[in-house]
Amino acid sequence: MTTADEPLSTLAPFPAALPDATLPALVASHDWACLDWPALLRALLAVGRTSIPLGRLTEGHVDAVRILAQAGRQPHGGATYGVWASRSHATGVRATPVDGGWVLDGTLRFASGVGLIERALLPVWLDEERSVLLDLDVSTWQGDEDSWRTPAMIDSRSLTVPVEGVGATTDAQVGDEGFYLGRPGFFPGGVGVTAVWAGGAARVADLTARATAGAPPAPAVTARWGRIRTELACAAALLDTAGRVLASSEPDLGSSSTSSSASSSEASPARGAGGRGQELSTEVRAGVAAASRAVLEECRVLAGPAGMAFDGDLAQALADLDLYVAQQNRDADQGYLGGLVR
Repeated sequence: MTTADEPLSTLAPFPAALPDATLPALVASHDWACLDWPALLRALLAVGRTSIPLGRLTEGHVDAVRILAQAGRQPHGGATYGVWASRSHATGVRATPVDGGWVLDGTLRFASGVGLIERALLPVWLDEERSVLLDLDVSTWQGDEDSWRTPAMIDSRSLTVPVEGVGATTDAQVGDEGFYLGRPGFFPGGVGVTAVWAGGAARVADLTARATAGAPPAPAVTARWGRIRTELACAAALLDTAGRVLASSEPDLGSSSTSSSASSSEASPARGAGGRGQELSTEVRAGVAAASRAVLEECRVLAGPAGMAFDGDLAQALADLDLYVAQQNRDADQGYLGGLVR
């Protein structure tokens, strides 16, 4: 069995869940732009183990302030940030140039933190190929409350936001044209998401243990807990290794101090435009996502219908993690990694 303050694995122990964590407190708890990768991933693991939606929101803020640091810019003092970059189902925001800036129109999907965050980094599209990244005040932007049709990740407030005739001035631009997708930190930034996935898997395991604490011992149950521990250990080891590699790597693997003028790493054609940063990020995402899905499968069996029906915290965590990990495109990641094998 497991509790929320146990390490869960030996090689790379999980940090404990955080007591009474809130988004404002977490935003203020670290200088997130300056944390080295090992410390950053440990912190995100702990938040994910505490609350999966809170981990999603915290990771969005962390990603935003580190993007700003890569561009040589400071966040607006004390503001809670997100990154609203989804172009799901051909959505996104167009930017029409006007004197002194742009007029923005379009639809934002998966805009996490609507009504909770104050600012967002938003890639806006000049045409199908060219984009600029804007730092915008979104504190008054409204989302479609009916757009989110599932209780999963409901607390992340990931609503669809209509954008109609919104003005933005040139001083909102972050980096040069194409900076958001072209910066060396783009692919390694995805490793932070995987830390929340792994922390979320630990949360599911913690709640499953609580829900099944009175069950009689059985060899099949013990074996399932063994498989859960194995998957969690694999996820933790991947993140531990990724943190150390990123911390000791060249800037093209994702240093937060990279300037806006830096270009993507010069990788061989076989490695693709993202270079080693893309390789590392994809390996970690694929591995941690697979481990998280395996934990979900084992915990559903252990909890049974009673645990999933009568334990609200467990049911919510199962749904939250299942939906959050679904953002990983397994076919694309595995196809990319398979293409590297010669």
